[in-house]
Amino acid sequence: MSRQKSNDIPSRNADKKSPNKALKVFGVTAAVIIGILVIVAVTLIVLMFNGQKKALGDNQNIDVVSVPEEVTASVVREETGTDHDAYVYYNDKKYKYNDKVTTVLFAGVDKHVDEQTGIFGTAGQADTIIVAALNTETGKYKMMAVSRDTMVDVNVINPSGEFQGTEKMQICLAYAYGDGKESSCENLKRSVSRMMFGIPVNAYAAIDLDAIPILNDGIGGVEVNVIEDLSHKDPNLVLGSRILLDGRQAEIFVRSRDTKGDENQNNLRMERQREYLTSFIKKTLSQTKEDIKTPLRLYNSVSDYMVTDIDAAAVTYYTSVFLKSGFSADENFIKLPGRTTASEKYAEYYVDNEALFDMILDIYYTEVK
Repeated sequence: MSRQKSNDIPSRNADKKSPNKALKVFGVTAAVIIGILVIVAVTLIVLMFNGQKKALGDNQNIDVVSVPEEVTASVVREETGTDHDAYVYYNDKKYKYNDKVTTVLFAGVDKHVDEQTGIFGTAGQADTIIVAALNTETGKYKMMAVSRDTMVDVNVINPSGEFQGTEKMQICLAYAYGDGKESSCENLKRSVSRMMFGIPVNAYAAIDLDAIPILNDGIGGVEVNVIEDLSHKDPNLVLGSRILLDGRQAEIFVRSRDTKGDENQNNLRMERQREYLTSFIKKTLSQTKEDIKTPLRLYNSVSDYMVTDIDAAAVTYYTSVFLKSGFSADENFIKLPGRTTASEKYAEYYVDNEALFDMILDIYYTEVK
């Protein structure tokens, strides 16, 4: 089978990989690096002001989300003084949009060519997607794990950058329709916002998966519980063991997925990512207390692998708010609700819109008594 030329449009089937091929994934360590970096850069109050302005800027363009067909809810605009505020009425309760919650998209991008199919978007695919929602008033946050297989409407763009329409496909492919940098991130942002009923994505950070060994070894390895047997890839990765991962093992632990016809393999991989991320964050925070330059050193080591629109001001602001609550994976790391089905050649994840709507109201809205 011939390979796709570098200027071809990424195929919607680019993700239809052989069941016998180990798929790869990672991503959310970008969130850790960007967040902790601020500890070495607590500077001027003016940075805080400018950061807040940017972090919440897009929120001024929305006052209510769209309501999915599966949900029985109504949107009503009520006159309050000189304004007409929008409210959502749902399950006998009244909600108002909280524009103090900012949303940051983190993506782990795999740019490796699929040798089995020979076709792959040159921009790569967003194999790991984390949506972080941060309440800038309270410091409370949620990190929402989005399955790469989630079926959403994606903007299809040709090599000349021209919009060709939308098509429902796996959300990981939204990144493929772009330049592998800013336009890919913007296209992924667009699909994430659609999936979340119009909630704006305020910022993004995408990191190439090849940075995994660099990050892992940069803090002397990450200790994890092996929650899925991977001994066929490394004899030390036996189910039930606890091991300090070196860079090569870390890549296996967070990227590998043997499908073998099982549509739930990506869900298992996401659990491994959660285990790794939690340990990575805790160890990085511990080392930062001993050496304040740790985050800056990590950031510099992978800067060539990262694309982000988060500037110094926004980074400073995000982290100052984040530190109000600290980190708790058990309470704050959640997965978008839904179900996985197996199509003829690849897995598809369908979000439970009713459950997601409840989640959106809980995170982004305030109940009005």
